[in-house]
Amino acid sequence: MQAWRKHGKYVIAFAIAAVIAVAGFSGWQDYRERQRQAEGRAYVQAIDLVMKEDLRAATGAMAEVASKGGGYRPLALLEEASLKVKAGDRAGAVKIYDDLAADDSVGRPFRDLATVLSVMISLDSGEPAALLKKLQPLAGPDQAFHPSALELQGLLALRQGDFKTAKQNFRSLSDDAAAPTGLRQRATQILAWIGERGGA
Repeated sequence: MQAWRKHGKYVIAFAIAAVIAVAGFSGWQDYRERQRQAEGRAYVQAIDLVMKEDLRAATGAMAEVASKGGGYRPLALLEEASLKVKAGDRAGAVKIYDDLAADDSVGRPFRDLATVLSVMISLDSGEPAALLKKLQPLAGPDQAFHPSALELQGLLALRQGDFKTAKQNFRSLSDDAAAPTGLRQRATQILAWIGERGGA
């Protein structure tokens, strides 16, 4: 009884705090679940606009989803950029891709994909040296987007008339058994094209 009189109030206070914490955590989980469901519905509605080819409305909807953050943000940004490309706004798309690629709060696969897409839509107009610099972190053989980076490097070499470097890139890609079949086949076709033109 003496111990209870001395420490009982602390036990009660701890018990109350524990109950509040559990209730708060449970409430937070419920809130997050409702929030995720709302985010999912908003994203699905935006995708529906994409499927209907309502570019303006779909772009606005994707921007709205992205602005709210959450798990659908990277997907919404990628879709928004893609819609801008379809609408002819390549500069706007590149900005979205580059911002996403530089966002450390986003998973590495999304950042790397954004880099690849940024370079892809800039192939015919971007500064080759700047585009090659973007691709450099993805060029290592242990990188997930290595085959795509290799192809883009080869295309940039072709754009500059550097057939030797292009041939090396596409040869490496065509010989890479781990690369997607489509990329390997395309590399083989480009190598044949270079050969027909007497490329070094």
